[in-house]
Amino acid sequence: MKLHIGCGTVYLIDGWTNVDQTGKTVFLARDRPDLVERWGPTEQDYYAKHGGVGEHTVATPQMHESVCDAYGDMCALPFADDSADEILCRQVFEHLSIREARQGLAEFNRVRRKGGTLRLDVPDHNAALEAYRETGRTFFKRHILGSQKCDSAWHVMGWSHYALAVFAGEYGFQHLSLEPNIHFYPAFCCRFRKVADWERAWRYRDEAKDLSQ
Repeated sequence: MKLHIGCGTVYLIDGWTNVDQTGKTVFLARDRPDLVERWGPTEQDYYAKHGGVGEHTVATPQMHESVCDAYGDMCALPFADDSADEILCRQVFEHLSIREARQGLAEFNRVRRKGGTLRLDVPDHNAALEAYRETGRTFFKRHILGSQKCDSAWHVMGWSHYALAVFAGEYGFQHLSLEPNIHFYPAFCCRFRKVADWERAWRYRDEAKDLSQ
């Protein structure tokens, strides 16, 4: 099982189980096959159904309707222990408080099989700050605190590559590599492997400290 957590309006169709929170405009795939068709790309073409998301993309009312396979909170996933082979979480982790982030990583550790992959994709706030300093464009400022268009569009935490690698190391995830940025704004995606139950994971935090900031 491959879990796509916090899927929003990207419903991955190539073998993924898409998970999102309940809401008035969030529907289950079995009830809204039309939304699966609307928002159903493969992972290799993540934003294909958005017409190529870019800086000047204008949100429409239809974009607020999203679809998933299962309702779930990142801190309380509706899956059994050691049931997932891979977890992908794009542009969601920055919306969690530090307490929620700890709960989320503990939950990822619970459902993730040992040896499997966790991929956390977050805004690169350091790069966004540098771009804002150089250009003065509010476009980059927006990606530090979030768009703030709704209750879920606020960035609560700002992660660096180093900080995220060390933090995930506390919960049994060994940092492997950085993936190419697929977004049109500064961001990075860390790839991890589950190597231990989180209660015995501290040495992987120390290993991650070797990364430069």
